[in-house]
Amino acid sequence: VEAMNDGYLIAKLYDAGDEVPVVTTIGYIGEKGEKAPEGGAPVAAPAQKAEAKTDESPAVAAKQEIKHLSSGGKIPATPLAKRLAAERGVDLASVTPASGFAIHALDIPAGGGTQQGGAAVKASPLAQRIAQLNGVSLEGIQGSGFGGKIMKGDVMAAGSAGAGAFATAPPLEEKLVKLNGMRKTIARRMSESHTEVPPVTLNTEADVTQLAQLRKQANDLFGGSVKISFNDLVVRACAIALREFPEINASYTPEGIQYKKDVNIGVAVALDDGLIVPVVKHADRLNLAGLSAGIKDLAGRAREGKLGPDEYTGGTFSVSNLGMFGIQTFTPIINQPEACILGVCAITDRLVMEDGGQVAKHRFMGLSLTFDHRCVDGAGGAKFLQRLVQLLESPVALFM
Repeated sequence: VEAMNDGYLIAKLYDAGDEVPVVTTIGYIGEKGEKAPEGGAPVAAPAQKAEAKTDESPAVAAKQEIKHLSSGGKIPATPLAKRLAAERGVDLASVTPASGFAIHALDIPAGGGTQQGGAAVKASPLAQRIAQLNGVSLEGIQGSGFGGKIMKGDVMAAGSAGAGAFATAPPLEEKLVKLNGMRKTIARRMSESHTEVPPVTLNTEADVTQLAQLRKQANDLFGGSVKISFNDLVVRACAIALREFPEINASYTPEGIQYKKDVNIGVAVALDDGLIVPVVKHADRLNLAGLSAGIKDLAGRAREGKLGPDEYTGGTFSVSNLGMFGIQTFTPIINQPEACILGVCAITDRLVMEDGGQVAKHRFMGLSLTFDHRCVDGAGGAKFLQRLVQLLESPVALFM
């Protein structure tokens, strides 16, 4: 709340967050060096003195006070009231507060002071907007809000009583869909991972400008027989890096950290009713074309429900790609008992000043690595992610 007077805060009677009755004194404003009243106890707002009363109503008295202040002082009004008055071209000195001393937002005439029979029409901003969009006049509408203010419901009722101005959308269907077996498994495993694993997520990005060029050249060379995707290239980079960082290709157990002898990468596939992560076995032993074909075969059979149990188990690392949805960064949940999962984000274009001083368009891919901090430290996760960036930014090794 904006203070109505200038000066210094010389006493504060309550702390931030305290709840106090309305119109209770919460502090004192005065001149610099001035002392607050003795005791500093909370003081209720002074009641109006009977002898000071005249036959004038409180609204008239407030009006006179505002006129007095407007001659050279500061008109007491809330910040919202001031903003609304400025937007609607209303002179605060011409506004009579409905209650209290200060002018509130409810006191500001709506619609730039639109007159109705000589009096300003008061309506909420939403009511004004609905009326404007549906060609409903505010004149003649009896407001149900404070001080006769026209609210959304009043405008809706007026439109319904008229020529049916409002096109109402059908109500949404409320229903309970029972969990199928897949969704139950996903819920159980994700809950276990979230509660049992202390996860840490690191976010970075790779300049994939050169990668995009080589990908296009490779696909042109294959002539359509093989189509390499960006996801294939990321999985290929992970397969190479996992051999160099065995602590990432591992699992936490109560007995110790289990380092895996095989590099088996799970690739998340979205289904109509859930998610499944088929596993590319021995991914580090496959070339790019073989890896791409394997991923497409597993993903296709996953969507058809034709995977065998051994084709979605035994993973040592997972990749989840949400880049096609424009996601810039996210926090993938670890697929236990694996230690890490990589989130692949959208590719965005940016202008970059190159070494020669020329400005050129570059493409950047976001990467989000979540790891189990029980067996992978922050530095280890960062080094692995750094290696992935190196492979994606200098991608010749991916095509070998």
